[in-house]
Formats: sequence, structure tokens, C-alpha cells
Amino acid sequence: MTMNQETVLTALDAAEPDPALAELASGPRAIECPDLDSGRLVLPRYREVRHALLSNVFICAPTATGMLGALPSHLREQLAPVASWVLYSDAPQHPRLRALLAKAFTARQVLDLNDDIRRRAEELVRAFALGGGGDAVAALTEPLPVHTISALLGIPVADRADIKACSDDVVLIAEPELTSDQEVRAALAWGQLSEYFGGAIDDRRSRLGSDIISGLVAAEADGEQLTDAEIISNCIALLVGGHETTSSLLSSLILAAASRPEMREAIHDDEDVARRFVEEVLRFDGPSKITARTAVHDTELFGIPIEAGRRLVLLQASANRDPEVFGKANEFRAMRRPNPHLGFGHGPHACFGAALARMQAVALLRAFMRSSEQLAVDGAAVTWKPSRVIRSAAYLPITQVPKAGAES
Repeated sequence: MTMNQETVLTALDAAEPDPALAELASGPRAIECPDLDSGRLVLPRYREVRHALLSNVFICAPTATGMLGALPSHLREQLAPVASWVLYSDAPQHPRLRALLAKAFTARQVLDLNDDIRRRAEELVRAFALGGGGDAVAALTEPLPVHTISALLGIPVADRADIKACSDDVVLIAEPELTSDQEVRAALAWGQLSEYFGGAIDDRRSRLGSDIISGLVAAEADGEQLTDAEIISNCIALLVGGHETTSSLLSSLILAAASRPEMREAIHDDEDVARRFVEEVLRFDGPSKITARTAVHDTELFGIPIEAGRRLVLLQASANRDPEVFGKANEFRAMRRPNPHLGFGHGPHACFGAALARMQAVALLRAFMRSSEQLAVDGAAVTWKPSRVIRSAAYLPITQVPKAGAES
């Protein structure tokens, strides 16, 4: 395969992207990829990706502007609030939003969920094992983050299935290209979530609680508060990130764990081993394939000329395989250290909920590996969601392996 945009598209589209990722990780520093969208320059190597994530020369807001500009006018207006997502904002809006969100989504809140997350993970795995296995996406990797982010947002159990369905459709807006059906589904889901969270804001104003929505209503930094529109938009962002991204990580985690039964005892006995295993999954098969930036002015990035307005695709999935940074980069090494991967991004826009995602990952991994039943993955039957942005399993079949000595 020639090192060109075909390699990039294979890395983003293939169910088994490893060969393309390995090629990109040790190949050119920049690749023109017009078929990904006009004017796109792909950066597949670690040095350039990390620098672009850190630099204020490369900004996020035009990503939302470009996405909205591609929509029909009647849908563009409905989805316009996505521009106020902390993910798509730049200074001075970004530090303001992040500071206010941090007051509502605190480290203490995350730590206080640890016991509940562990208990919920153990319940899910126990039921899964007793039932003889099945689809781990439906039974394990989606229910846990839905439960967790819903609890944080104060979403009642009775509402969670509908809210999850809306989240599944809203996440489509992150894709480089959408069909007309996907555009309509995303806009409809956005409208439904906006109405739901608008009602929740009214409710919290009359009766503040301990959930994130209450925190966002009450949050104040430097004398400023969030507008209702900003609260609604970022509640949707927290929902999508807390559900979709974490579920994607957990699917890859269970796939990696089920493929390595020899590590059951070590992960069961040592939480640090579990944490390092999670970090290697984030590096080797993490949820974020790409992110985007736009150059503010003419510049150079390690000798690569980039003109003002040039749209960059930062290919995190290949950057995390760069042999200049990672020894045996194309091997999964569970005890890798150090492991400076970019699985949750880097710099000011690093994943806001990374600590919560890691907590859920460690809890589910240890529960899965300590299960009394031996569980194995049918690797040939795994299917992946069609996304160029998120690496996420759609179907992950796990079967129960009979205990040694059991009658057949």
C-alpha cells in the first residue's frame, strides 16, 4: 500500500486497522487527505500530534463552525449550540467554561462514586457470567457508563434508556461526513435532549441537589455563571462523553482482557497492574481515533508549512504507535511504563472526564477478571461501529469456557 490517503482511510475505516496504523506511525510526518474532506492535512506521528494539541496556534472552534456549515439551514440553527461545547471552544471561552464545569464536576464527586461503580461493575459481571456470557457491549460496556453518568447528572432510572438513545444519535455530529438521515437524527436527538435538560434546569433552580446539573446552575467563577444555553449544551457534551467515549474504552478493554486469561490472577490481586493494563488499552486500542484543529495563522510545525485556516486531522491512533516514543510500539505490553499515550488527548482540551473513565475501566476490568467463570472472546465475531472518530465495538460476543474436569 502506498503511503497516501488510502492508508489513512484504511486506518480509520477498517475493523482491523493495525497494519495501516503501524505504517502511518513510522511513515511521513504529514499526509494530504482531500477525500477525508477538502483541505485536510493529516498528522499521524506523535511529535506533531502532541505539539498541535498543546499549541494555541491550532484551535478547535472552526471544527464546530465547519460541521454546522455543512448542514442544511433548518438543521444548522437547531444544532448551533454545539459551538458552546467545551470541546469546541477556545480562549477566552474555553478556560471560562472549563473553570465553571470544574466547580460542578469535582474530583470529590468522582471519588465518591468509586464504591458505587465497583459494586455496579461486579453486579453486571456476576449476572453476565451466570447467564453464560453473551454480548458484552449490551450487558457490560454500555450499562456501566450509562449508570455512572446518569447518576452524576441526576437522571432518573426511568429516563435513562431514552436519554441513551438520544446520546447515540447526537454523537454522530462528530463524524467528518453525515448522511441526510444521520443529520436529521442528530438534530432531532439534540432537540429532545435540550428540552429534557431545560426542564431539569428549571427543576434544580427550585430545588438544588448534589448532581452536576445543580452544580452547573449554581457554579460561579470570577463573578460569572453559565447561561441556560451553555448548561444545556454542556450537559449534552458530558452525557455523550461520559457514555459514548467510556463505553468505547470499556469494549476494547474487555476484548483485550478476554484475550489474555493468563493475566486474570495478576489483575485480580493488584490494582496497579489493572491500571497499567487500562493505560495500554488506551494507547493500543483507545476510543479516540482522531481529533481536529485549525491553524490561526501561517506557521510551521517541525518544518511542515501550514497556512492560516488549514484544517488538521490529528491521528491519535497512529501517534500512539510511534516507534520514536514507544518501544515495541505495535505490541500490546500490559505492563508498559512509561506510557505517555494521547488516548485522552493532551493539553488544555484533554478529556474532562478521564479520571471517571479510568475508574470505571479499572473496576470493570477487575470484576471481569475475578469472575468465577472463565470467559473467552469470539474474536472473529466482533463487529465495530462505522465511525472515523471513535473506535467502538458494536457487538462483542463472550462465551463461558467449561471448568476443567466438567462433564461434557
